[in-house]
Amino acid sequence: MTLFKQIALLVSLVFLLIVVTTAVGDYKRSSSFVEGQLQSTAQDMATTLGMAISNSTTDADIVAYETLFNAVFDSGYYTSIELVSSDGSMIHRKDRELEIKDVPDWFIRLVPLQPATGVTDVMQGWVPLGTLRLTMHPGYIYSSLYKNLESTLLWSLVLILFGLVVLWLLLHHLLKPLNQVKQQADAVHNNQFIKQSFIPHTVELRSVVEAMNRMVEKVHVIFDDQEKTLASYQKLLYEDELTGLGNRQYFMAQLAQALSDESSFHGNLAVIKILNLDYIHDHYGYEKSDAVLIAMGHILKTNSGSNTIEQYARLSDDEFALLVSTNLDVIAYFEKIFECFKSHADIADIKDDVSLVAGVSSVQIHHDVGATLAEVDFALMQALTSGPYSIKEKIATNIALPQGKIQWRSWLERSIADEKLFLVGQKVLNDKGQAIHQELFVRLKNYNGQTVPAGIFMPTAIALDLGKDIDRTVFQLVKQLGRKAGDVPIALNLTASVFSHADTLVEFNMLLEYFQKSSSMLCVEASHAILEQYPEMCAEVAESIRSAGHKFGIDNLNFGLTMRTLQSVRPDYVKVNANTLYDMTRDEVHTAYQALHTLTSAMDIRLIAVAVDSQVVHDHLRELGVDAMQGNLLSEAEELL
Repeated sequence: MTLFKQIALLVSLVFLLIVVTTAVGDYKRSSSFVEGQLQSTAQDMATTLGMAISNSTTDADIVAYETLFNAVFDSGYYTSIELVSSDGSMIHRKDRELEIKDVPDWFIRLVPLQPATGVTDVMQGWVPLGTLRLTMHPGYIYSSLYKNLESTLLWSLVLILFGLVVLWLLLHHLLKPLNQVKQQADAVHNNQFIKQSFIPHTVELRSVVEAMNRMVEKVHVIFDDQEKTLASYQKLLYEDELTGLGNRQYFMAQLAQALSDESSFHGNLAVIKILNLDYIHDHYGYEKSDAVLIAMGHILKTNSGSNTIEQYARLSDDEFALLVSTNLDVIAYFEKIFECFKSHADIADIKDDVSLVAGVSSVQIHHDVGATLAEVDFALMQALTSGPYSIKEKIATNIALPQGKIQWRSWLERSIADEKLFLVGQKVLNDKGQAIHQELFVRLKNYNGQTVPAGIFMPTAIALDLGKDIDRTVFQLVKQLGRKAGDVPIALNLTASVFSHADTLVEFNMLLEYFQKSSSMLCVEASHAILEQYPEMCAEVAESIRSAGHKFGIDNLNFGLTMRTLQSVRPDYVKVNANTLYDMTRDEVHTAYQALHTLTSAMDIRLIAVAVDSQVVHDHLRELGVDAMQGNLLSEAEELL
């Protein structure tokens, strides 16, 4: 029972007891008073009638008695009048049957009244005639008492109701700060930090509210500190201090992710090398050479288009690396980069002393990181031998793909129509080896029967406005899988079209409705990049997923994510690259990891390490307490549908 109900019940009982006690006391006093008045009236009337009989005649007869008795009896206030002689014989008697109108029988039985009887001696001259007894009719007393009781109960009920209303309003006002404290506690549980602006005047309540405000402020500060620690770690470990781009360690992690099974990237690795940077440093000083590097970083930032340049970083002192989508004309892009760099060199008067070359190689899933870097190094060496501002490509793939947009469109449309798309799944395991969910990846078969990952065909499909059709097909495949899925939830990674196209969002909501009727559990994921691009839509979609009884997760979490974004989305789990977790915990003091662990634990977010392909990394993360992992080391992707 709530405190409000307890106080209301206690005060109501006390108030009711006071009213009942007052009503009963008033009734008793009224009853006693009326009975006394009735007895006095009966005695007065008996005395008066006796004197009338004595003075009426000295030799009265029955007619005279009848006349005197009727004069009194007809008033209706009496039930019987009798005159008894001294020897006990009845001289005259008049009575009526006791009838009480407008008073319920239960009240008469509940309130017995003593008959009010007046007795007096009647003389005839100096000779005693007899004794006169006059009994009052109790109906008027009962009627008076019953009306009095009705009035008392009515007013008592009105007072009780009025008192309860006043009590409710008063308690609601007094206990409002406690309700707000409860809301504060619930908000803290949901990682929202609300301070009460209204401070009650009641001393006890004021102290509670002020203490709660102080606690909320301290918890918020702790969370802010952890968030800043993670953000500073992201910058310290993965950002090049001079250019503001990612450093080599950051880019190697991104390249490993691009080569993994769960990658959605399809494109090329490119390396740009600044020639004669050492000469600039030796002859013009470090300020000039640093200015060249800063300018190069600025050029890469300003020329990276949406869905074209996935990642860029400073790979070494004079080299910059890029992951370039197949949607981009690489040669035209680098020619634009070269022109921008030449303009900067003209302004800095070092045009003849510095130049660029670029090498490009393809990025293929399952390909080794070292082999991919060796291929781009080979292309870069060819560019070096060809002279300044040269571009060399080493593009190779063992998968037969269409050439040109028309062929791509025709192939994708036919693949969708012929139901060539299928799903593969990779399990996420906990520390006991049990699957907590199975992430789905879409694949299709080409003309040669080769499996083509989504990272290869999805960028082109999106560019050709076929992404919605593929999403619709995937949703249908997920429904089919849901019909035969076991106890392991299936995890679906949403594309940007769900958040940018209303039709796709409608299709997704229909998928949620389908799984509400199914016994299968669904885990829905969105990448960190999508979350940054569509934060409000992600929050709405995440809420609809939770309302449907399913889970929402963030894939490829970036530590630069703000606390406010996490609070708005409230994911059930986040996925972080295993190599990132490994790199951040090599030192004895794992400050950044502790900050991440504090944030995820406090927000009830499960931390999942992905791309676990090394036993060393696996064992290290297990020692840290990471209890959920995904990768080829633990479970190979298998065809499901």
